[in-house]
Amino acid sequence: MGQLVTRVRPHVPALLERDGNETVTRVQLREILRQAGLKGGRNERLGLQELRTETTI
Repeated sequence: MGQLVTRVRPHVPALLERDGNETVTRVQLREILRQAGLKGGRNERLGLQELRTETTI
């Protein structure tokens, strides 16, 4: 799970700026996962929660 967040985290600020929201959304997370060729699966929700607690614009 931590590896997923670590690989996704660098992509989050650009999406937040692009879309103008304060926290990453599930749709944005799925977009990052697709672009990076990663699978989220059950860990997607946990990763989303962790990313939301760490990131803001």
